[in-house]
Amino acid sequence: MTNTVLVLGATGMIGRRLVPLLRDRGITVRAASRTAAGGHTPFDWRDPTTQAAALAGVRALYLVPPPLVENPTSLVAPLLAAAKEAGVERVVAVTSLGVEFPTEPASSGRRALEHVVKASGLDWTVLRPGGFAQNFSEGFLRPGIDRGMVVSATGAGKVAMIDAGDIAAVAALALTEPGHAGQTYELTGAETLSFADAAATIGRITGREIAYRTVEPGEMEAMLQGFGLPAEYAAVVVRDQVAIRDGAGARITDTVERLTGKRPTSFAAVAERVAW
Repeated sequence: MTNTVLVLGATGMIGRRLVPLLRDRGITVRAASRTAAGGHTPFDWRDPTTQAAALAGVRALYLVPPPLVENPTSLVAPLLAAAKEAGVERVVAVTSLGVEFPTEPASSGRRALEHVVKASGLDWTVLRPGGFAQNFSEGFLRPGIDRGMVVSATGAGKVAMIDAGDIAAVAALALTEPGHAGQTYELTGAETLSFADAAATIGRITGREIAYRTVEPGEMEAMLQGFGLPAEYAAVVVRDQVAIRDGAGARITDTVERLTGKRPTSFAAVAERVAW
């Protein structure tokens, strides 16, 4: 078996940061995405023929679930079975912080995902990141920033936002070093911020006026659908925001620093790197 690592979602927030980290470690990376653009290996969650080719000769798998799917287990379970059959030894999967709360509807699909990962027969590691700092620069909040306003259903709730680069750093460790099998890592930043705090930080750094407006969940869902998100996924995003409003995102862990030896990147540092 080679030291090849298959990175799913290689063009995503974490994946495109993970690929160079692995290569810096001397790892052969098979970067997979839905198209072969940029030399990527084609991978389609609904096309098993692309999966078999992507898995051939792979030792470890970085698994980010398919986008815009609330409960991805029907797609992930066959892939993990194929990975086991192909001789893959290790899987590092991304879910989210708060997945352990049984009363939170948005977490049910993520709990099911963790279950199939742990039952796969592979050496597994689960990463549970909190809210991504890059949601403001690369994600669903960017259109509002461009218009000078952050809109959400989070109210005054705070979240320990994490840099996608810090998540990638932990993923690189778990994919390449011993001692991470059977571990679940909760990953957060080192400070909690409300979305209003985040808007103020971006405004200070850019010199622009960035307002914050909190809205009811139904209005937020409609806005996200207006931006092009499918209704099912918009509902998941809004349930996550309501969970933040109710305090589920305010936890801070020391996992990033404990594993990497570096303090988590602050939200301000992430914002300063962005070419707004």
